[in-house]
Parts: sequence; structure tokens; C-alpha cells
Amino acid sequence: MAESGNIIEITSKEKFDEAVKTEKLVIADFWGVYCMPCKVLKPLLHKIASEHPEILLLTVEVQEWNPELAAEYNIDSIPAVFFLKKWEIVDSFIGVMPEKEILEKIEANK
Repeated sequence: MAESGNIIEITSKEKFDEAVKTEKLVIADFWGVYCMPCKVLKPLLHKIASEHPEILLLTVEVQEWNPELAAEYNIDSIPAVFFLKKWEIVDSFIGVMPEKEILEKIEANK
């Protein structure tokens, strides 16, 4: 999926590092091409991001494009979602989470 507004597809560590420099709350969705739960979560996160311009959603495919980022963040299960504020991880979850709970995490970490 192509970049759109506050949704950025990460294709390198350099692009990730540049994107997280923002003052916005960053949601980094670490996913894999062959991961079925990832395919469930991804459209939900895109919907949330499109409705909340105050956040930045980074989609990070870890199996083929960004294995070094997966190693840096110690990801051993996907989908793994990290909430970052000024480079600091302020919250996270593994797996699929209902929209209401994701929105609560966003509100708590703005």
C-alpha cells in the first residue's frame, strides 16, 4: 500500500529513523506478508490513522524488507504494534486488538 498523508510504508531503517523524529504520536505496525492476524489488523490501523491526523502510522514489513528493525525492537511475534513518542516506546501490544482498545491507547499516549 502506498503512502498516504499520515500513513507511511517503511522500506528501510533510515526511513523509519526519519519518520519517528516527529512530535506526533507514532504507531509502528510491525507485520509480515504471510501473517493472517496482520492482514486483519492492518486495515483497522489504516482506518484509525485516516480518522486521526494527529497520529503517524508506520507500516513496517519485517520478514522481507526490514528484518534489522525487527531485531532492533526484539520482535518475535507479529503483528507487533509500538506506540512511540519522541523515540520512546510508550505502549505496545502483540496480536489483534479491538478498535476501541487501540483508540484508548492513542488517547492515553497523545
